[in-house]
Amino acid sequence: MLALVLIAGGGVWFAVSGDDGRKPVAGEASGSPEDDGDGKAARISDTELAARLDARREPGEAKVRWVQSLGVDLPGRAMTVYGPWRAGDVVAKAMHRTVYGYAMADGEQLWSLRMPDGICAAPTRPTDDGKIVVAVEAEKSDNGTDCTVLQMIDLRTGKPGWRKTLEAAAVAETEKRVVMASNGDTVTYSRPGHVHTYRAGDGQELFASEPRECRSYAFLSGARTLAVADCPGGNTVQEFDPGSGRKKWEYAVEQGWFVDQVHSVSPLLVSVLKGDRWRLLALRDDGTLRSRVELGTRDVDLGFAEYEVRCGGYLVVTRNRDDCAGVAADDDTYYVSTKRKHVDFDVDNRVVAFDLDTGRQKWTADAPPGRRMEPLRTEDGKLLLHIAATRTRGGEIATLPLTGGAPRTLLTHPASSASIEAGMTAAEVVYEDGRSLLSLPTVGTVEDDDAEAEMKTMMAFGE
Repeated sequence: MLALVLIAGGGVWFAVSGDDGRKPVAGEASGSPEDDGDGKAARISDTELAARLDARREPGEAKVRWVQSLGVDLPGRAMTVYGPWRAGDVVAKAMHRTVYGYAMADGEQLWSLRMPDGICAAPTRPTDDGKIVVAVEAEKSDNGTDCTVLQMIDLRTGKPGWRKTLEAAAVAETEKRVVMASNGDTVTYSRPGHVHTYRAGDGQELFASEPRECRSYAFLSGARTLAVADCPGGNTVQEFDPGSGRKKWEYAVEQGWFVDQVHSVSPLLVSVLKGDRWRLLALRDDGTLRSRVELGTRDVDLGFAEYEVRCGGYLVVTRNRDDCAGVAADDDTYYVSTKRKHVDFDVDNRVVAFDLDTGRQKWTADAPPGRRMEPLRTEDGKLLLHIAATRTRGGEIATLPLTGGAPRTLLTHPASSASIEAGMTAAEVVYEDGRSLLSLPTVGTVEDDDAEAEMKTMMAFGE
């Protein structure tokens, strides 16, 4: 049954239901083909698939908690998946026109919220109290589609909150690029020359800026309100007071270099490029330069580089600048994974540690033979790692001492689900409280509609 939610002053906007064009997660959807004995593929639900995979796990392997298929035929193009976002026991994501919330424990779909048009921007992280504000395409006009409708959602309940429609962008397509960020209990919406910051709880606008000499083109989610701006003299990194918009400090990037991504907000680590030269800038809390880490050369178009840092979705590049995987940092050290070699019986790649006070390399650590390894974050005096699955071996969550060495396994994903896990190319990995979650950042890459609906987009492991 379809339930309609009426937003005061805005008319009927949302359809809240399990019947939103997506097959339910738990028990009802066809999930994966399985041979029924006569050579024909019978379809089983994601719930049944997870149960069968879990029943085949070996001693010492983690529980397969749940598996989720895409379950819907999307428009014929690759699409960004926004999230996953954690809010208490709920994990949420958004794609195309819908935001979904699932129980972290078993993958049950708790709610879905359908938007009137495509979701076109969202912060990389939610607010501290579990709210997200997404940007939605407005009605098409003579100037095309504008990403100018803001909608707040409480991720714990799936309930929509305030909504605002901003002024349409200028005719130039470059004026329509939108990035968003969450900082504490505020959210910032930015397109070149226009910045709006709101209190996430009630939508109260805290400050706004109009076109000026320096144009902010990226804001970063985290405890501080940080931005990257394009100025007449080149790129700058800036920190603002989130309540007033007052600029606290500004760091001017060296002439000819431009800011590519931000690999960490705390400590502040900024990836910059000049031609094919690649460098990391470590900045102190007051915006002064701490060190430079030389990362060699990188071809933006062809992807040639010694180090493998994955930012944005696979095949679809998001406009946020704070969504990179394959890097981690603590107060003293920057950790980054090298490009993989795709070998079976030799070292596939390494994790390299750099000193943030000197910019010099401290140590390297080899991945297990034939496996790709990348850093997640530091925790309890150790570096958390993800070791990728192969077709016959499940992935792993492991740790490294902060002084280097060999990885030590914390969680082993079952071999029974290895082929599915290995097929989740470029999945984002989250590990918390002894459980791991893999989530695809991009969907809609399969031409066959049935195969696309059966694509596995999320998997969760652990007790």
